[in-house]
Amino acid sequence: MSTRSNIAIEDPKTKKVKVIYVHSDGYPYGVGKCLVDHYNNPELAKLLFNYGDASYLGDTIEECSFYGRDWDRDITPAKTYRNEYMYMADMRGDIHIEYLYIFKDNRWHVSTGKTTTMKDGYDDGFLGYFTKFEPVSLNKEYIKYKDKHEKHAEVKMISGLTKMLTKNFGQDNITVQSFTQGLPKKSN
Repeated sequence: MSTRSNIAIEDPKTKKVKVIYVHSDGYPYGVGKCLVDHYNNPELAKLLFNYGDASYLGDTIEECSFYGRDWDRDITPAKTYRNEYMYMADMRGDIHIEYLYIFKDNRWHVSTGKTTTMKDGYDDGFLGYFTKFEPVSLNKEYIKYKDKHEKHAEVKMISGLTKMLTKNFGQDNITVQSFTQGLPKKSN
């Protein structure tokens, strides 16, 4: 139900790459736009990696929803890879993450998850791969939708479903996405 993404930052000296997962709004005009508009320098970009994986990103660190900080879960620290190549090798075939972002060379870049099928492959030969990184600001989806998209659209949609479920079914095992507009973050 969400567009999943990873965000990464490359250390310009060591070339090591730190990575966290972001659950919602991962498309270039969602997470990508947020990164370009609000975390487009090394100091701000580094702040995103202090709290581990996130449900969604906000315009400030305080507005982000991090699982460890805001959901009363253990912090899942950023994964560290020796370099970009090792990170991308680890992502091979991951069809659940749709976009990868990396801050390097003083700007955000994006890689898009793609799929294809092979005629002679088992089970229709489903194959997943990631495109080469390109600057977010040059990505076709970013350019087309960056000024036309509602911020946190997926999070709001999920929160709306949670309100509806809570209203109709009470508090029975409802887990909230965290953009709750007045509801508790988790209900059991």
